[in-house]
Amino acid sequence: MPVRKVAAAVLLFSGQVLAAEIEPHWSGLPIWGVEAEARGYQIPLPFGVGVTAYSARQPVNIQDLQLGRNREPPVSVANFLQIDRVDTSQKNVSAKLDVLVFPFLDVYAILGRTTGTTQGVIEVPADAGLGIIGPRQLQLNASFNGPTYGAGFTLQGGGKVNEWRDLTFLVVADWNRTRTNLSFENETLVAETKPVATVFSGRLGLHATLSPGMGGAVWIGGMHQRIQQTVAGSVADTDLQFVVVQSPTKPWNTLLGGLIDFGRNGYVLLEGGLGARKSILAAAVYRF
Repeated sequence: MPVRKVAAAVLLFSGQVLAAEIEPHWSGLPIWGVEAEARGYQIPLPFGVGVTAYSARQPVNIQDLQLGRNREPPVSVANFLQIDRVDTSQKNVSAKLDVLVFPFLDVYAILGRTTGTTQGVIEVPADAGLGIIGPRQLQLNASFNGPTYGAGFTLQGGGKVNEWRDLTFLVVADWNRTRTNLSFENETLVAETKPVATVFSGRLGLHATLSPGMGGAVWIGGMHQRIQQTVAGSVADTDLQFVVVQSPTKPWNTLLGGLIDFGRNGYVLLEGGLGARKSILAAAVYRF
């Protein structure tokens, strides 16, 4: 299941600072951090630990359905299908540990838990070649959950555009890949699967100083999700097995968000997703 992350650190421009006045972090990170601060950039502390809560709902396309019985190899019945809309919803809570390696590059690891549902109906006719007596309706009403783990990186940059509240533009690009070990319970379709999600997102925004030691930012962006498409399993209380090939109807959606930061020490943020995929993300990060 996809897990979304945003920039782990915000690079800000705060005016020229003498290099002699800059005290490096005990870790020596980020690399080139002292030089960046000497040029007037406020560099966040290099280590971060945070928690993220994410909820999303989106329609999916059923590209192919294969059915088999008595452990025989499944055969495609896609040409006989009548498919109603199929929706997937999910919730994820995860912890993240990140390291600012360079002022412009942050790497992170993710560990959390995903829960969700898949809802829809697939009509399989009696002449699908499986010996089914009468049309068969497969209820895609499944509840799933499992641990999620993965890693990613964030590229970020910016520069001052106005002296008013140190107004700064932000450019952020993020990539991550996660795997979820899903188990299904109390459902019609029981599948064992480990979907892999690859997520890319980009954001453009503005940051301003709100008060000494506190700032705020707003942004607009987009996110692309590529999710492992094949799910295999069995139909509960029958001798039917299935293989479903599915994917999001629209992999891109629009992002709108904002954050409040506490200088170099962390931030809280809220971000929404618009389009076919509706989502909401909340996160808090402490840096040290």
